Amino acid sequence: MDFEALLAFLSALSQNNNKAWFDAHRETYERLRGQFLGLLTRVLDGVSLFDAQVGIVEPKDCLYRINRDIRFSPDKSPYKTYFSAAICPQGRSSNLPAYYFHITEKGEFLAAGGLYMPEPGQLALIRRHIAEGPVRLAAVLQAPEFVATFGTLDGERLKRPPQGFDETTPYIEVIKLKSFSVDHELSGWRDRPDAVADELIGVFRALYPLINWLREALAGWERG
Repeated sequence: MDFEALLAFLSALSQNNNKAWFDAHRETYERLRGQFLGLLTRVLDGVSLFDAQVGIVEPKDCLYRINRDIRFSPDKSPYKTYFSAAICPQGRSSNLPAYYFHITEKGEFLAAGGLYMPEPGQLALIRRHIAEGPVRLAAVLQAPEFVATFGTLDGERLKRPPQGFDETTPYIEVIKLKSFSVDHELSGWRDRPDAVADELIGVFRALYPLINWLREALAGWERG
């Protein structure tokens, strides 16, 4: 896709975040959205080669709307200044393990995934999965491709072990986590725009074992 045109559009949008400007440039937005959908389609096709579950996903169902939800926000800017997508068999907003990427008006290209801020019932299942299968988790977190791409599983965590666990529980620092997600920022991507899709696929290939592990942990979960 024409990334430079996308960055120019998003940068201008950040300076003119209002409906009148957006409506005047809607044709440009629709063209760029179509190109972004094409990029997403290539990524989705590549991911489906190692994660068969995403083969059922329609690319258009992975795209996030550019409109912001401003109902409870003090910032009433109507539009996001980034394009984003999440690949998940159950839908981009299902709060289940997903592959995610976005590009911002500043040229930040982030690939990420896992499960961000799981619900209490999900947290309980994930923590039990860790405690019951530490060797399985070790295989995921110590895989060379995962370590090279993401480093480690980290983020905001509880100060003390959750109820039912103690400091001697294997992987207690992971059990304390409030989210189970990782990210990787693409660097120098503007110098190789034709390689972006393949690079995203490579990042998601390294992410797949974590996605699959989370799916195992949440097998049978239903929202209460």
